[in-house]
Amino acid sequence: MFDRFTSPLGQPYLAAIEEIPLYHYLPGGSVLVLEIPGCPFRCSYCDRLPLARSREWSPYDPERIGIVLDKLSHESGFIGVSWDGGEPSLHWDNVVECSRAVHQAGHRVIVTTNGGLAADVLRGSRDTVDALLVRFKGFDEETYRALGSPEGILENSRTLVETSLSLGIHVELMLDVAADTASHMREFSSMISWVAHDLRRSVPVHLRAIAPEHGFAIRHGPVMPFLENLVESARKQHVGFVYLSNCHGHFFNNTLCPNCYSVLIDRNAYPLDLSFVTDGKCGHCGIDLGLKLNKEIG
Repeated sequence: MFDRFTSPLGQPYLAAIEEIPLYHYLPGGSVLVLEIPGCPFRCSYCDRLPLARSREWSPYDPERIGIVLDKLSHESGFIGVSWDGGEPSLHWDNVVECSRAVHQAGHRVIVTTNGGLAADVLRGSRDTVDALLVRFKGFDEETYRALGSPEGILENSRTLVETSLSLGIHVELMLDVAADTASHMREFSSMISWVAHDLRRSVPVHLRAIAPEHGFAIRHGPVMPFLENLVESARKQHVGFVYLSNCHGHFFNNTLCPNCYSVLIDRNAYPLDLSFVTDGKCGHCGIDLGLKLNKEIG
């Protein structure tokens, strides 16, 4: 069905929403991933170099997207479209135009951004996005400068997150961790403090271990104890949900209740068993998890 799309960078593809990764938004569902080329960064560890550096661009056709969505809507657990990249904000007018067609078809729109999406732009198209993954390269201006970032990207990312939450958009965060250094620990601590005091303690944080030698999907190695310590330190600040989202099979990829510590979603098994979550609350102690379920999936 994807032959209706043309792209010099490959075809759109179906993915589990956990691969985005979003863990608290309609878990167990699937999305159609549409990629936008270009990126404001020059990360030495980039795992999507052809897409990030490409200047080739052919706009997506909302009519064609509508045809594909009509076919996918019959699949159990299908959610909608996830805009990825690269950086979707670089062709935002096309994203908005196509996202209207997605909503008209009764589906959801997810956007992942490296911080290029400005809060004011989002306010101007506030009905475009249902869920947002904001990817942080670090939590210090010097880290961003070292990656060739335009001025103010970090502050823009923070403002974007705060604005999105105020607009009722579901938000999850990602932080790249390249090494087990004191500077990475400081940046993580600053980010967790921001989540705990300025956002909501239930906002999920995904730690992405930078490990090109493992294809960015790691199971073990010298950085693992450091990552595990980061998760434990977040719990001490009462931030409920920190995941090692590209450390596949790790216990810290499961959703644990921050109150009674029950395992509510085991991500080592698929399809996901969502029976321990009731209306977004822990099925054991009843605490609200801020987790949105799809009734057709759960």
